[in-house]
Amino acid sequence: MIDSTQLALNSTIGNLPSHDFQVNSATLVHRVVEKFQLQPELPGVIITKSTQMLGMISQTRFLEYMALPEKKKVYNRCPVGKLLDFISIPPLVLSENFQINAAAITALNRPKQYVYEPLIVVLSNTSLRLIELHDLLLAQSEILLNLDKKFQEPKQKFKSGISELYIEENDDDELTGFLLGSKPLIKKIENKFKQLKNKSTELTQEP
Repeated sequence: MIDSTQLALNSTIGNLPSHDFQVNSATLVHRVVEKFQLQPELPGVIITKSTQMLGMISQTRFLEYMALPEKKKVYNRCPVGKLLDFISIPPLVLSENFQINAAAITALNRPKQYVYEPLIVVLSNTSLRLIELHDLLLAQSEILLNLDKKFQEPKQKFKSGISELYIEENDDDELTGFLLGSKPLIKKIENKFKQLKNKSTELTQEP
């Protein structure tokens, strides 16, 4: 699992948490039910025939369909491939090099009834994995948060620089104000010195 703090705009879905659950179309339905009961975190099952992918059924759709008494009775001992005609959806299949942000947009642009379905990622070795939409959207949110932090850092530095400059200017203003306010006092002292000097001169000139 990728560190969320390392997610960037160019991060790909190959780095996201994924699930490996695929069965041959001849696998009996009750075997898939047992697997879902043991691992409720599985988003779905990929159904294959030899090396060909036939389709994908999400756990939610699968269990909803099998919860109906008449369906459970009929299909429990049947090959899972038979369910594809009834509850399979057109799967969203993407390469592991597909960027997370683009994958999220693609997934959300599916017809409304398919939006929350898991997607299939094809790894470089051609193996297939399932990714939860929740994990995909969470990763996209982390990318946006990381981008926002990167933009905020220089912004905060700029604000900090402006604040320091403002304080320095205020300090200069206070000093200038002090000097301006002291002028009358300085003038008074200068006049006093002049008077004392004049008086001293007069005394030295007396016979």
